[in-house]
Amino acid sequence: MIIRNATEKDARQIAEIIVEDWQTAYRGIIDDEYLDSLSVDERHQRELKRYGQYKVAVDNDEVIGLAWNAETADEPADCEIIALYVRYSKRNNGIGKALMQNAMDSFREAGKKCMIIWCLEGNLESRKFYEKMGGKENSTGTHSWGNREYNMTSYLYKL
Repeated sequence: MIIRNATEKDARQIAEIIVEDWQTAYRGIIDDEYLDSLSVDERHQRELKRYGQYKVAVDNDEVIGLAWNAETADEPADCEIIALYVRYSKRNNGIGKALMQNAMDSFREAGKKCMIIWCLEGNLESRKFYEKMGGKENSTGTHSWGNREYNMTSYLYKL
């Protein structure tokens, strides 16, 4: 596995991973109607415009995970992982950990001191992962998808 900057040819696989992950991991957390409305084709069009913002984990030309890292964030953090996804069938193989470590190393090299990542409050699997990776629960907020607001929790990481 290697981690590299995403290219335009990765956009379709990025879209597939995001839609699959949402429809699998968020089932029972986010309304089924919203999850069932997600489309790989629509998501692909969105990712064609922003693929350059991702780092991807690749194994034999297959994108198996991705991270969207930002060198800006709201206080108290100065950088953020906006999104972190691992192809559902490839989970529990160290891919998420490698993507997190890659982001943290890049942020440290850029002189950043504190990273934040937000997570759906009901996504217990991801929350456990973020805590295992050293994140400290920080603040809460909400985000809307479809016609509903969902509770979010943030985790801070000292770099």
